[in-house]
Amino acid sequence: MIGVGTYKISKNTKKYLNSVIETGRLSYGPFTQKFESKFAFAHDCRFATMTNSGTSSLLLALQALKTKYGWSDGDEVIVPAVTFIATSNIVLQCNMVPVFVDVDPHFYELDPTKIEEKITEKTRCVIPVHLFGSPCDMDPILDIAKINKLRVIEDSCETMFVKYKGRSVGSLGDVGCFSTYVAHILTTGVGGLNTTNDTDLAVRIRSMMNHGRDSIYISIDDDKDKTDDEMKMIIKKRFSFVQMGHSFRVTEMEGAVGLAEFENHDEMMKKRWDNGQFFIEKLESFSDYIQLPQVRPDCGHSFMMFPIVVKNESKEKLVEYLEKNGIETRDMLPLTNQPYYKELLDIKEDDYPVAKWINESGFYIGSHQGISDIEREYIVETFGDYFSKKSIRVDKSCLIILSKLDELEDSVIFSGLWDSLSGRSLDDVIVADASTHARVENFFQDLGVNVIHRPGAQKGELLLQAVESTDCENIIVMGIDGTEVIDDIDKILIKLRQGTELVIASRFMMGGERDILRPYSFHSVGNRFFTGILNVLYGRNITDCNNIFRGFKKHAIHKMSLVEKGYSIMFEMTLKSVKYGLKVSEIPTRERRELIRRKKQNRFLSAIKFTTMILKNILKPELSKKRKKEMAYEAQ
Repeated sequence: MIGVGTYKISKNTKKYLNSVIETGRLSYGPFTQKFESKFAFAHDCRFATMTNSGTSSLLLALQALKTKYGWSDGDEVIVPAVTFIATSNIVLQCNMVPVFVDVDPHFYELDPTKIEEKITEKTRCVIPVHLFGSPCDMDPILDIAKINKLRVIEDSCETMFVKYKGRSVGSLGDVGCFSTYVAHILTTGVGGLNTTNDTDLAVRIRSMMNHGRDSIYISIDDDKDKTDDEMKMIIKKRFSFVQMGHSFRVTEMEGAVGLAEFENHDEMMKKRWDNGQFFIEKLESFSDYIQLPQVRPDCGHSFMMFPIVVKNESKEKLVEYLEKNGIETRDMLPLTNQPYYKELLDIKEDDYPVAKWINESGFYIGSHQGISDIEREYIVETFGDYFSKKSIRVDKSCLIILSKLDELEDSVIFSGLWDSLSGRSLDDVIVADASTHARVENFFQDLGVNVIHRPGAQKGELLLQAVESTDCENIIVMGIDGTEVIDDIDKILIKLRQGTELVIASRFMMGGERDILRPYSFHSVGNRFFTGILNVLYGRNITDCNNIFRGFKKHAIHKMSLVEKGYSIMFEMTLKSVKYGLKVSEIPTRERRELIRRKKQNRFLSAIKFTTMILKNILKPELSKKRKKEMAYEAQ
């Protein structure tokens, strides 16, 4: 297994650890002190304090700021909607309220353009997170903080030794927080660091990590070489605790390992950078399928890991393929979908669309210094093997036109339709025709259109055959009779490319219209009635369940296992989409053609079929979660 992290014990590591053992000094001592000093200098800071974890460092930073500035319980802290859960947990542990802000879709970090709308009179602090080895866009964040008198904690647990426009991460805000946990950049087993240039904060943090002890005596070295008067004062205050504190200390062992790791960090960072650039270059050929990490202009990148977001579909199948082939993966730090937070904070994942996309489609692989040249070549080959086996082009779009070309005027309508399709972003157009005329195929082929001709076939049969004949993932279906508004094709495509699995062009939602005469009072009643039933049964809010004009993902059709052969396949598609919890949305559309009485009667009679379908789906047990996953895997 090619893991997401690595650790190798160097000669100096063994040497320093043996020295600790020989001296018997396990508490805070010279190795930890030297490591702190070097780490602070490397990040343009006067002070660094080593703790037992990055999480502890974050908690100490917020607690120190809260006490220094007199913040109250219930005050608010801005946190990005994509980060490790510790970033927001420490806010709750300080009796404050995390306020989530969505992230940038390219760098996956706090989006500065969305911060100010979340600021209230209770906002006190913002915690930008330097994720995956990349620094946040700090200038606008710092400007917003200055204008609104907010303090800034840099969560840099995943990013070390990196510059943002010439300035080091960890030195840009009030306090920086780092982690040296397993699989991070510098690894000490457990551990973290705070960095700051504020003397008062440095003193507060070191005191709080030692139970809140008076800073006059933190280490056993603090009583050495002191005058008699100084010793009297120290003895008096050795067990004086001046604030709430914690036992967040490390042993001298972790300090020794950290120092040895630090001495090799230049070589380590160079290898991580080389691996990151190698993957970006070699995986670029798959950019139609996956989004690769970017390096922010005028900034560095430590490539703690290599984040990847799958475009237009779930990550599930790709992740399973990589894992089966010995490449370890991890989710890209999902936060807004965590069960505990949904219950405690009433978070609605849909309020953070970029974060939701990353939750569903984002993962990372290792890019650490322990990956050999052979292993990284193997990783690229494995991606290539996976995508070469994909039969569906997830970025491509197909229009399916259902036709029964029995009338001469229909051909005139189609010719005009075909002319209006030119220049649209469609990779394939298929006419699925059920007419009985032998001249039909020649008519379409003369126009250069792909045609499936099955005389007498029903709409459902034609549609499914057309779906299987294209290798495009995004599919739009419409009739040939001129009813639909052609410009709405683009609106449907946008929704599909944003990840929606079924898009219905609705005649009944706000902005929609049905431009027909009303000789019958029951027109549209059936559609509205059955749509209402679906909404009640499955807790949805759709307005049109049966319109033929719609778009869908090819993999979604596979999930549904549609069985209807006639026009009612559209209702079945909607029913199963809402039942299985697929991503369904609508766009308003105008239906422009008057329906003749025969069609009205046919659709009225279809009510029986719709009722039967609903009853079957109510009585049939819901799919198990396991089977849903299996279906999604098979379909993709």
